[in-house]
Amino acid sequence: MIVTTLLALRLGRWGIIGFGLVAFANALLQAAGFYQVAGHTDAQRRAFGRSMSILAEQFTVILAPPMSPDTVGGYVQWRAFGFLAILFAIWGLASASGAARGDEERGLVPAVLAAGVSKPRLITARMLAFALGCAIAALAASAGLLVGVATGGETFSVVTAMQAAIPLAALGICCFSLTFLLAQFASARNATAVAGVVLLALFLVNSLSRSFDFLVRWRPLSPFHYSELSAPLTPYGTLDTGATFILVALAVAAAALAALAFRYRDVGSPLFSLPVSGRPESYEPSLARVWRIPVVRDLWDRRVSLLVWAVGLSALGAVFVVLTKSVVQPLLTIPALTRYFSSFLTGDVYSSFFGYIWFGFAQLLMAGFAITQVARWSAEDMDGRLELILSTPVSRVRIVIERAIMLALGTLIIAVVSGFAVAIEARYQSIQLNGPRLIEASLLLVPFTLVYGAIGSLLASRLPRATVGLLAAFAFASYVEVQVGPIFKLPEWVQDLSPFKLYGQPLTSGVDPTGLVIMIGIVVGALTASGIVMQRRDIGA
Repeated sequence: MIVTTLLALRLGRWGIIGFGLVAFANALLQAAGFYQVAGHTDAQRRAFGRSMSILAEQFTVILAPPMSPDTVGGYVQWRAFGFLAILFAIWGLASASGAARGDEERGLVPAVLAAGVSKPRLITARMLAFALGCAIAALAASAGLLVGVATGGETFSVVTAMQAAIPLAALGICCFSLTFLLAQFASARNATAVAGVVLLALFLVNSLSRSFDFLVRWRPLSPFHYSELSAPLTPYGTLDTGATFILVALAVAAAALAALAFRYRDVGSPLFSLPVSGRPESYEPSLARVWRIPVVRDLWDRRVSLLVWAVGLSALGAVFVVLTKSVVQPLLTIPALTRYFSSFLTGDVYSSFFGYIWFGFAQLLMAGFAITQVARWSAEDMDGRLELILSTPVSRVRIVIERAIMLALGTLIIAVVSGFAVAIEARYQSIQLNGPRLIEASLLLVPFTLVYGAIGSLLASRLPRATVGLLAAFAFASYVEVQVGPIFKLPEWVQDLSPFKLYGQPLTSGVDPTGLVIMIGIVVGALTASGIVMQRRDIGA
């Protein structure tokens, strides 16, 4: 058991390091940023707290309403640990799907089982390893809070900071176990998607229940509900031991059911297989010339995920259009927030606000899209698919180019469809959006996404196992840099290091030629370096 657990820790070391650094940095920056924007007198902080409470009411679909945001503990509980709850859930999803089905495709699970390790013991070892890593990353967030408070010349209870890490880690472990259980019922290719849909539904049941009363009775089904019941960082908040115990109990129960399901299924196959229509076997290649184009084959192979991304982004864009009117008017009545947003909003207030909020969110989603594609490239390197493709034979440089073209075309499809949906909904809501600039803003998502894809390609060519964690950390750092840059008054050249800053505000200010040239330069340079590095590395090493 100890050896298997250590092996699981080694396999997940990059995730622990990456998410631990992200948790520490996020809590540190939010705590330090509080002293920059909240003021120093009690009156200033009370005014700031009221402003944050009004602002938070408009976005309860993402984060729970804050408690005592006029205090550093309440502010960090809302801004940092609320965001980290979502991040740890995503970590649990990615880690469990990789451990449950990804390692099977790479041949690691059969090798461990052949060594005499039983299936229940293997699942237990993976659970213990992730629980330990999740606890380390959660405590890193607590450490970031303490350091951030120290920068403001104040002190904070170490015990209280550590208490905040407990429900955060419990939520991540619960999502890991639920994903591990769901992965037993899906194929290796669909395990992540199935578990992701279920976790997203549980998240929305909890978050939407704040707005729709009919969902309140279903809220106890969501692990996110039990995580939110604990708010130890707020002045009068406590650690809800009962809710935390439920999270742990759910994790243990899901792990036990996963072990039972794994015992009765074959490695590489789901527990239940849907019947398929019989057809004669054929080993003859298709005569259609279109399948001879590698990029077309890749796009067809990813057709379901592209459809989900396009429909999802279109729906979210339409929702943001609908919310713009109801959000802008209350914000304009708050002097503190008006001054804060004046550095970002230019021109017509509604279109400017929509452009800043929606395309800022769309950039974050497209960075996530790039990370999912890069994760697939890394998996192909480790499970032997890339070696099989290269043996056809295909040059390694060609692989890099084809991947970039596929990512560009996939991003273009998502950007065009979502931009079209936004334009239709904006017209229906009587919001005047500049048509040509909306097209420019949508198309500019292509080079923006390619920046992360190119950097990910370079990382995958050198460190395939660590690529996803490193790329996610870079995306998070570049996003946070834009958020805290104006608060901490960072130099302009430092803020320009972020692709989010290079994207600019094309809906209101037009395309920034300098930013576009820099993004294209980064893409070309990173892809060139990726081709060179891939030529010098053994596949699978």
